[in-house]
Amino acid sequence: MKRLLPIFILTMSVSMMAFAQDPAVSQDSGRPKTGYGHDGGAEVFVTGFGLLPHETTGNAISEQATKAGGGSAGYRFRLNASSALEGRYGFSRNSQKYTIGAAVSSIPVYFSEISGSYVYSFGKSHSVQPFIEGGGGLVLFSPGNYGGGATTAANPFGYGVTDPTVTTTVPTYGGSSGLPKQAKGLLVYGAGFDVPASSRLYLRLEFRALGYKVPDFGTAALHTGTFTFAYQPSVGVAYRF
Repeated sequence: MKRLLPIFILTMSVSMMAFAQDPAVSQDSGRPKTGYGHDGGAEVFVTGFGLLPHETTGNAISEQATKAGGGSAGYRFRLNASSALEGRYGFSRNSQKYTIGAAVSSIPVYFSEISGSYVYSFGKSHSVQPFIEGGGGLVLFSPGNYGGGATTAANPFGYGVTDPTVTTTVPTYGGSSGLPKQAKGLLVYGAGFDVPASSRLYLRLEFRALGYKVPDFGTAALHTGTFTFAYQPSVGVAYRF
């Protein structure tokens, strides 16, 4: 979280600068120059996305979450012609897979994103309206209680230890029963564009990146100490009012 704080502060500073410099009202018509095709100041949206995690390695542990699909819903409030604030909740389900020597621990989890972003829209076109976004939040990993057990891995962290009798207990495949939920700080950035279907309804295509520390569920044997990314290509619809 401490590493994400400067990024969050920078994002909010840029947001306020853009808000201060961008005129919200056209001198010609007295109407907001939204480029939205409608004068409403807010929208709700829903999207379906693919979750594409990145593999990372730390402390001699390789972590690779499985690919999955998910959905999200959110709300945008427009500050002026090109700036908006967004709140979003996203949900998916996958497995966090840890490889420690010859041992594999795969923990099924419910993946929940709670985020807030600043959105900057470029286009005034009525056909394609591109935007970029950046912000932060939390990602919550909730292990599924699928049962399972435990096994041992020799020298799971390396550190130059060569004695094969030095072992650490780790969950086995599917052995997530009893592990606690864990929240991690989240960095979000992305880009996309809207295509009008009517004066209020829009098709949205978007690509987002979520950055966070790899979860360890309070288990030392699963602690990589690394930062990773998951990528979210998505398609959805937005209703402006």
